Amino acid sequence: AKVGSERVAYTPPEREAIEHVEPASKGTRQGRKVARAAESFLGKKRLVVDGEKQRYDCSGMICAAHKKAGIPLSGSSKTLFEQAQDMGVYHKRKRPDVGDVAFFDNTWDRNKNGRRDDKLTHVAIVETVERDGTITLIHLGGSGITRLVMNMRHPSKRTSTDGKKWNSVLRKGKDNGPVLTGELCRGFGSLWSIRDRQLASNDY
Repeated sequence: AKVGSERVAYTPPEREAIEHVEPASKGTRQGRKVARAAESFLGKKRLVVDGEKQRYDCSGMICAAHKKAGIPLSGSSKTLFEQAQDMGVYHKRKRPDVGDVAFFDNTWDRNKNGRRDDKLTHVAIVETVERDGTITLIHLGGSGITRLVMNMRHPSKRTSTDGKKWNSVLRKGKDNGPVLTGELCRGFGSLWSIRDRQLASNDY
Protein backbone atom coordinates (compact mmCIF):
# COMPACT_ATOMS: atom_id res chain seq x y z
CA ALA A 1 0.00 0.00 0.00
CA LYS A 2 1.12 3.51 -0.72
CA VAL A 3 1.98 5.82 2.15
CA GLY A 4 -0.78 8.15 0.97
CA SER A 5 -3.49 5.50 1.28
CA GLU A 6 -2.33 4.68 4.81
CA ARG A 7 -2.71 8.34 5.69
CA VAL A 8 -6.29 8.37 4.50
CA ALA A 9 -7.10 5.40 6.76
CA TYR A 10 -5.40 7.02 9.76
CA THR A 11 -7.66 8.71 12.32
CA PRO A 12 -5.92 11.31 14.51
CA PRO A 13 -5.90 10.28 18.19
CA GLU A 14 -7.88 13.40 19.13
CA ARG A 15 -10.77 12.36 16.86
CA GLU A 16 -10.72 8.81 18.21
CA ALA A 17 -10.94 10.11 21.77
CA ILE A 18 -14.14 12.08 21.28
CA GLU A 19 -17.45 10.32 21.78
CA HIS A 20 -20.76 12.13 21.38
CA VAL A 21 -24.05 10.86 22.72
CA GLU A 22 -25.80 12.98 20.09
CA PRO A 23 -24.72 12.91 16.42
CA ALA A 24 -21.71 15.13 15.66
CA SER A 25 -22.94 18.54 14.61
CA LYS A 26 -21.74 22.05 13.84
CA GLY A 27 -21.85 22.60 17.57
CA THR A 28 -19.21 19.99 18.29
CA ARG A 29 -16.84 21.89 16.01
CA GLN A 30 -17.63 24.99 18.05
CA GLY A 31 -16.72 23.04 21.18
CA ARG A 32 -13.34 22.15 19.73
CA LYS A 33 -12.76 25.83 18.91
CA VAL A 34 -13.42 26.71 22.57
CA ALA A 35 -11.00 23.99 23.73
CA ARG A 36 -8.28 25.24 21.35
CA ALA A 37 -8.83 28.81 22.57
CA ALA A 38 -8.45 27.67 26.19
CA GLU A 39 -5.28 25.77 25.23
CA SER A 40 -3.81 28.99 23.80
CA PHE A 41 -4.04 30.56 27.29
CA LEU A 42 -2.00 27.84 29.06
CA GLY A 43 0.74 29.44 31.18
CA LYS A 44 -0.37 33.00 30.37
CA LYS A 45 -0.41 35.64 33.12
CA ARG A 46 -3.02 37.75 31.35
CA LEU A 47 -6.12 37.02 29.29
CA VAL A 48 -6.32 39.14 26.16
CA VAL A 49 -8.82 38.60 23.33
CA ASP A 50 -8.80 40.89 20.26
CA GLY A 51 -6.61 43.36 22.15
CA GLU A 52 -9.05 43.53 25.05
CA LYS A 53 -8.00 42.45 28.54
CA GLN A 54 -10.34 39.91 30.18
CA ARG A 55 -10.96 39.17 33.86
CA TYR A 56 -8.18 36.94 35.24
CA ASP A 57 -10.07 34.39 37.31
CA CYS A 58 -11.58 30.96 36.66
CA SER A 59 -14.83 32.17 35.07
CA GLY A 60 -13.00 34.99 33.25
CA MET A 61 -10.88 32.35 31.50
CA ILE A 62 -14.04 30.45 30.46
CA CYS A 63 -15.56 33.62 29.00
CA ALA A 64 -12.28 34.59 27.28
CA ALA A 65 -11.99 31.15 25.61
CA HIS A 66 -15.57 31.37 24.32
CA LYS A 67 -15.04 34.94 23.11
CA LYS A 68 -11.86 33.91 21.27
CA ALA A 69 -13.89 31.11 19.63
CA GLY A 70 -16.46 33.69 18.44
CA ILE A 71 -19.05 32.93 21.12
CA PRO A 72 -20.14 35.88 23.28
CA LEU A 73 -20.24 34.79 26.91
CA SER A 74 -19.96 36.57 30.24
CA GLY A 75 -20.64 35.85 33.88
CA SER A 76 -19.47 34.17 37.07
CA SER A 77 -19.39 30.44 37.82
CA LYS A 78 -22.94 30.76 39.19
CA THR A 79 -24.39 32.74 36.27
CA LEU A 80 -22.67 30.48 33.70
CA PHE A 81 -24.29 27.51 35.44
CA GLU A 82 -27.68 29.26 35.33
CA GLN A 83 -27.21 30.02 31.61
CA ALA A 84 -26.44 26.33 30.93
CA GLN A 85 -29.59 25.31 32.81
CA ASP A 86 -31.75 27.96 31.10
CA MET A 87 -30.52 26.85 27.66
CA GLY A 88 -31.10 23.19 28.47
CA VAL A 89 -27.44 22.30 27.86
CA TYR A 90 -26.48 21.35 31.43
CA HIS A 91 -25.81 17.60 31.77
CA LYS A 92 -24.20 14.99 33.99
CA ARG A 93 -22.87 12.56 31.38
CA LYS A 94 -19.70 10.80 32.46
CA ARG A 95 -18.18 11.66 29.09
CA PRO A 96 -18.78 15.31 28.23
CA ASP A 97 -18.15 16.97 24.86
CA VAL A 98 -14.89 18.74 24.11
CA GLY A 99 -15.37 22.45 24.89
CA ASP A 100 -17.93 21.83 27.63
CA VAL A 101 -17.65 23.82 30.85
CA ALA A 102 -17.14 21.66 33.96
CA PHE A 103 -18.78 23.04 37.12
CA PHE A 104 -17.40 22.29 40.59
CA ASP A 105 -18.70 22.69 44.15
CA ASN A 106 -16.68 23.07 47.36
CA THR A 107 -13.26 23.60 45.81
CA TRP A 108 -12.60 26.10 48.61
CA ASP A 109 -14.37 27.48 51.68
CA ARG A 110 -15.76 30.59 49.99
CA ASN A 111 -17.95 31.73 52.92
CA LYS A 112 -15.27 30.79 55.51
CA ASN A 113 -17.66 28.93 57.79
CA GLY A 114 -15.65 25.70 57.90
CA ARG A 115 -18.43 23.72 56.18
CA ARG A 116 -18.69 22.22 52.71
CA ASP A 117 -21.67 24.28 51.63
CA ASP A 118 -20.05 26.34 48.87
CA LYS A 119 -21.79 25.76 45.56
CA LEU A 120 -20.30 26.56 42.13
CA THR A 121 -16.89 27.64 43.36
CA HIS A 122 -14.91 26.73 40.22
CA VAL A 123 -15.16 26.14 36.47
CA ALA A 124 -12.90 24.58 33.82
CA ILE A 125 -13.03 23.73 30.10
CA VAL A 126 -12.96 20.17 28.74
CA GLU A 127 -9.98 19.88 26.40
CA THR A 128 -10.01 16.16 25.53
CA VAL A 129 -11.99 13.04 26.41
CA GLU A 130 -10.35 9.61 26.17
CA ARG A 131 -11.99 6.24 25.51
CA ASP A 132 -11.70 5.22 29.17
CA GLY A 133 -13.48 8.39 30.25
CA THR A 134 -10.37 10.31 31.34
CA ILE A 135 -11.00 14.00 30.76
CA THR A 136 -8.31 16.67 30.42
CA LEU A 137 -9.45 20.08 31.65
CA ILE A 138 -7.95 23.55 31.37
CA HIS A 139 -8.55 25.89 34.30
CA LEU A 140 -7.29 29.03 35.98
CA GLY A 141 -6.35 28.19 39.57
CA GLY A 142 -3.76 29.08 42.18
CA SER A 143 -0.92 28.08 39.86
CA GLY A 144 -2.27 30.05 36.90
CA ILE A 145 -3.73 28.49 33.74
CA THR A 146 -2.92 24.79 33.81
CA ARG A 147 -4.33 21.34 33.03
CA LEU A 148 -6.22 18.98 35.34
CA VAL A 149 -7.43 15.43 34.78
CA MET A 150 -10.75 13.91 35.83
CA ASN A 151 -12.53 10.60 35.35
CA MET A 152 -16.22 10.54 36.25
CA ARG A 153 -16.27 6.73 36.02
CA HIS A 154 -13.77 6.60 38.90
CA PRO A 155 -14.38 9.93 40.69
CA SER A 156 -12.71 9.04 44.00
CA LYS A 157 -9.56 7.37 42.61
CA ARG A 158 -6.45 9.39 41.99
CA THR A 159 -4.90 6.81 39.67
CA SER A 160 -5.79 3.56 37.90
CA THR A 161 -4.27 0.25 39.03
CA ASP A 162 -1.59 0.62 36.34
CA GLY A 163 -0.70 4.14 37.51
CA LYS A 164 -2.59 6.26 34.97
CA LYS A 165 -3.68 9.57 36.49
CA TRP A 166 -7.48 9.69 36.73
CA ASN A 167 -8.23 12.63 39.03
CA SER A 168 -6.26 15.69 40.10
CA VAL A 169 -6.36 17.17 43.59
CA LEU A 170 -8.51 20.30 43.31
CA ARG A 171 -9.12 21.19 46.96
CA LYS A 172 -6.29 21.93 49.39
CA GLY A 173 -6.68 21.78 53.15
CA LYS A 174 -7.09 19.28 55.96
CA ASP A 175 -10.83 19.03 56.55
CA ASN A 176 -10.96 15.36 55.51
CA GLY A 177 -13.57 15.86 52.79
CA PRO A 178 -13.35 15.07 49.09
CA VAL A 179 -10.45 16.74 47.28
CA LEU A 180 -10.39 15.19 43.80
CA THR A 181 -11.79 16.68 40.60
CA GLY A 182 -14.22 13.80 40.03
CA GLU A 183 -15.60 14.08 43.56
CA LEU A 184 -16.13 17.84 43.38
CA CYS A 185 -17.57 18.05 39.85
CA ARG A 186 -21.28 18.92 39.76
CA GLY A 187 -21.76 18.49 35.99
CA PHE A 188 -21.14 20.07 32.60
CA GLY A 189 -22.60 22.75 30.36
CA SER A 190 -22.33 22.80 26.55
CA LEU A 191 -22.20 26.59 26.38
CA TRP A 192 -20.38 26.39 23.02
CA SER A 193 -23.83 25.82 21.48
CA ILE A 194 -24.89 29.43 22.20
CA ARG A 195 -23.54 30.69 18.88
CA ASP A 196 -25.43 28.16 16.75
CA ARG A 197 -28.64 28.89 18.65
CA GLN A 198 -28.22 32.62 18.14
CA LEU A 199 -27.51 32.19 14.43
CA ALA A 200 -30.62 30.01 14.10
CA SER A 201 -32.81 32.54 15.94
CA ASN A 202 -31.58 35.29 13.60
CA ASP A 203 -33.11 33.39 10.68
CA TYR A 204 -36.65 34.06 11.89
